[in-house]
Amino acid sequence: MASTISTISLVSERHFLCPLCKDIFSSPVTTPCGHSFCQECLCGYWTRHRSDYCPLCKRLFHSRPDLSVNRILADVCDNYRTTRPESPEESHNTLQVVDIDQMIQERLKKVDRLRHSLQLLKNSCVREVRESQKVFSALVSSMEKSHKAVVAAIEERQGEEERIVEKLVKELEQEILQLRNGDTDLRPCHSQQSHDELCGGGGGGGQKSVAVSTTSTTGYSERRDWSKVTMETDPCMGVTRRAVSDLMDVVKGELCRLSKAELKKIQKYTDISLSPKTAHAFLSVSEDRKQVRHTDKHQEVPDNPKRFDRVANVLGRESFSSGRYYWEVEVGEKIEWNLGVARQSINRKGKFTVSPANGFWTLSLKSGGQYVANTSPTVTPVGLEQKPRKVGVFLDYVEGRVSFYCAETGVHIHTFTDGFTDRLHPLFSPGRQHGGRNIAPLTISTSFCSI
Repeated sequence: MASTISTISLVSERHFLCPLCKDIFSSPVTTPCGHSFCQECLCGYWTRHRSDYCPLCKRLFHSRPDLSVNRILADVCDNYRTTRPESPEESHNTLQVVDIDQMIQERLKKVDRLRHSLQLLKNSCVREVRESQKVFSALVSSMEKSHKAVVAAIEERQGEEERIVEKLVKELEQEILQLRNGDTDLRPCHSQQSHDELCGGGGGGGQKSVAVSTTSTTGYSERRDWSKVTMETDPCMGVTRRAVSDLMDVVKGELCRLSKAELKKIQKYTDISLSPKTAHAFLSVSEDRKQVRHTDKHQEVPDNPKRFDRVANVLGRESFSSGRYYWEVEVGEKIEWNLGVARQSINRKGKFTVSPANGFWTLSLKSGGQYVANTSPTVTPVGLEQKPRKVGVFLDYVEGRVSFYCAETGVHIHTFTDGFTDRLHPLFSPGRQHGGRNIAPLTISTSFCSI
């Protein structure tokens, strides 16, 4: 016993302290990576972070390890707890005071940092409010001007139509008056022959009646054919729609400007690299882990639970469970690709549908030239005026947003909104070669475009 006590006394106290609670181990457990913690501390840590990884080396465990109390370490800690040398009271108090002072100073610094962050937050919100007032005031002003122009155009058209109708009505009233007064201008066909026929020179009463009827009809037919005169009762159809369409162009222009400004704010580069262990056997990852291409050949690679075996994907080595991240991928002239993020726990074996329901938030270029957001239950086509050569991906984990941008122009392409609980990895798929037309790699960019 004395020998054990002597041996323990030679070991530094830090070897008996839990890295999480900083106290002597209580029911110590050891992870597969070799680090030890109090059982309660480690389980609580995993519960709070919603992921099972080592708090020290950050090694991720695909399933929660079966933790059993390390009996040897527990016995040693119990012995140390009962046999550790006591410091003199005065020295102990001094050490305690020093520790407390240090803790106080650290917390005061944290308070200052939090207050500074709060001030930055307030300033940011004030700027955003001012920007929103400026933008919406301009839009409202544009809408009011457009509305006034629409009303003026409608009133002008109405006035024109009213003047035309009034003129037609006057002409009709004049003809009605002439008809009532028996104006000879209305009977230009009463020739001498007609007059003789009417006087009996040409035959009996029946012939006379026919002559009158024919004469009258012929005379009227040389007047204006009012049956063909019509009036447009809805001359302003489409005026409002065209005005709204013009307004939409204004809104789109403003949206493009805001997207560029937003992209500049979020362009804080996150260094992303590829994880060869996850790459499908048809994919080749470069040595610097920044490029991936489809080889159209099955490569001899060791199988493991992380590797995709049916769908030609590869994940980024980095994983995220909080914060904001941005990276850019050069797609160049490729005719097919798929980019975005995926849950760490996604199915990597067999066939599956790439959709948010299955843990994927991605944008694709199909071989037919169509851009789509891979939404559920069906994909969402995305119309782009310009084909992007470089795509920016922005992840805001807390807000639950995954956004895609054309990095050259700053144009916003699409945004997914969802709630994230699992760790997320960047996802890449270069697409098939298509007879050599799509052999270029996807390249993770290490620099930004100036927009």
